[in-house]
Amino acid sequence: MVYFLLLVGVLNVALAFIVLYSKRKILSAKLFFIFALISGYWVINNFLTGVFPSLALLRNGYATAVFLVSACVAWILYFATGRFSRQLTGILYLCGSFFALLAQFSNLILVGAENITFGGGDARYGLLFPIYGLYIISILFFSLFYLFSKFYQSSGVRRKQILYVLIGLSIYATIATSVSVILPLFGINEFIPLDSASSIFFVSFTAYAIAKYRFMDIRVIIFRTIAFGAIVFIITGIFSIISALFTYLFAELAGLQSNILSGVILAVLVTVFYKPLRDIIERATNTFLYKKSYDPDVLIARVNHITSSTLDFAHLLQSISHTLTEAFHADKLGVALINKKSKLYIAHQEGFPPGVAEALARGNERVMFEQFKRTPGIFVIEERKTEYENGENLQLFVKPELMLAMHEQDLAVIVPLRLQDKLIGVVVIGNKKSGEPYNSQDLRVLKIVSGQLAVSIENALLYEEQKHFAEVLKDEVRKATQELRAANAELRRLDATKSEFISIASHQLRTPLTIIKGFISMINEQAFGRVPPLIHKQLDKVYEANERLIGLVEDLLNISRIESGRQVYTWEPTDCYEMAAGVVESLKPQAEKKKLTLVLEKPAKPLPKPVVDKDKLHEVMINFIDNAVKYTEKGSIHVVLSAQPAGYLTFSVQDSGMGMSKETIAHLFQKFSRGRGSALVHTEGTGLGLYVAKKIVDIHEGMIGAESKGEGKGSVFSFSIPLAGPKVRPQQPKERTLKIKTPEQLAEEAKR
Repeated sequence: MVYFLLLVGVLNVALAFIVLYSKRKILSAKLFFIFALISGYWVINNFLTGVFPSLALLRNGYATAVFLVSACVAWILYFATGRFSRQLTGILYLCGSFFALLAQFSNLILVGAENITFGGGDARYGLLFPIYGLYIISILFFSLFYLFSKFYQSSGVRRKQILYVLIGLSIYATIATSVSVILPLFGINEFIPLDSASSIFFVSFTAYAIAKYRFMDIRVIIFRTIAFGAIVFIITGIFSIISALFTYLFAELAGLQSNILSGVILAVLVTVFYKPLRDIIERATNTFLYKKSYDPDVLIARVNHITSSTLDFAHLLQSISHTLTEAFHADKLGVALINKKSKLYIAHQEGFPPGVAEALARGNERVMFEQFKRTPGIFVIEERKTEYENGENLQLFVKPELMLAMHEQDLAVIVPLRLQDKLIGVVVIGNKKSGEPYNSQDLRVLKIVSGQLAVSIENALLYEEQKHFAEVLKDEVRKATQELRAANAELRRLDATKSEFISIASHQLRTPLTIIKGFISMINEQAFGRVPPLIHKQLDKVYEANERLIGLVEDLLNISRIESGRQVYTWEPTDCYEMAAGVVESLKPQAEKKKLTLVLEKPAKPLPKPVVDKDKLHEVMINFIDNAVKYTEKGSIHVVLSAQPAGYLTFSVQDSGMGMSKETIAHLFQKFSRGRGSALVHTEGTGLGLYVAKKIVDIHEGMIGAESKGEGKGSVFSFSIPLAGPKVRPQQPKERTLKIKTPEQLAEEAKR
């Protein structure tokens, strides 16, 4: 009993310091540390009371007990609610101090005692002992009742954590108060030593909650301590046995018996065998603790292989999920995407209880967009939760309750999926099974992987749309008339062109370009070490060239969307002069660099506002003015808007540049067409800009053209659009609905 009591006290203190070391920034851990430390001190004090019987130590035990109850209540209230009340905590400790002073320095609680044992004896109690006992019992069982109510309100892992804490504390509190407070009121003192020993229930159930349900998230520290102790024990035992055996053999053969010889042999054995044996044990413990590390380069290469080798959407997400959960030893992973209706939906999930992922995503589209606008990078839930609990950076949190709910479900990081700075969804990954946080290397890898995955998801969705469209089209064509068959032939040609484009752009261009961009950014940010200025300058050139290639791919994608009818348009009255002014202002630095005069002529009276797609028309204006700057070596560029001809708005750009021949103008707005000699002035053009511009103006049912008096005599590019907007306005792409005629109807038409 003597040494058992000492062991219980040491376990209480050890648990207190392990929790504080692991979560020293968390208020809950600090309150738990105070409670467990006082509990350990109380048990050790009672142990010393039995070893060195003393009334002073006995009084100290009664004084400490009331502090222990106050610390227990303060921790339980915060643990159950997540809110800390300074006023309530202050009152608890003030009352505890009052009773502690009475117990330690007066006869009002404890008058004296005979036959003092471990925390008790034949005690004589003072007048206030019943009040002292009532105070302890009432607030302690009130807090346990409060914890019990929270148990019924919680769910998942949180519920199980509360359950085991509740069981351990209930047994601890029931035994301690019964034998130390209730029974002594009736003169029964022989069971008092059990009060300290009962804290073993608190330690045991708390340790089980830590090991089984990651209570306080300190399981990994305890397991490492055990593993380290096992390594030391095994190595010491094995080496000692081998050393003794070698010493014995040498003594038998050479007649030597020396401790020096034994020490030399042990040193040699440790030198030779320590590292291999340590590696074997570490591999075994790493498997147990889920600490097997991954190679970032191998992981990125594997993700790259998956994203570039499949267009099957479900298979893509399943393969990526398996790869990431295996690498990080995560217990769950989910992918949530934005659909065409701007709604967040669960595209893939692994390890979530039924309905949980959908409940977290439901109706939180705006929250996601706003949160990543405030915190653009990877959202590490544990770090943000700590900031929120400490009252730091509260303006960064859009919906804290959602963050806390995700933490409740053991989710660790939220990785945004961006496509050209457009947020298309998120990947949510659960905690590591080892309990360790995601480190900087993990976050760097996830940042690169997210770029690859975003592009691949977009490609897979495009492929799914195309495959679905092809299946519907095939069935419709089979039943349609000859006119529909002819239309189907054209659609097949466009479909083949689109399929070829998607294959080339997606797999040969977009995925590797995104990877290149990510790695160049990381090198420039010195993620892999210091970069010399000369190399940094060359990397900037590589980055710019890569950006141009990405721009080319985007032009190709725009053409594909326009030609296949998947382009989305938004029609609204627009101040085109204000829009042109913005374009001119943005390109002025480029013109001034070439010492050109770029002027936007102000109209004599306000211009009407035509109904247009603002973003698409903005692209055409930028293309016209940007081309004028690129192909003009000296002179000026004039931008003019006018309400001519009647019912139209005309935008024109006149320059004093290289000019064009009539043959060049005839092919100017065709795909991949460039003016003769333009490659000598600007080598980076693709011949797609004017083609895209013509398609956009055609959608607006407008007119586009170019004029020049000849080579070296400047050019005028212009377009005119109707003020009322196009009569046929493309909206959100919709599947075509074809009316299928029955064989009887076709036969009837043939008779006619």
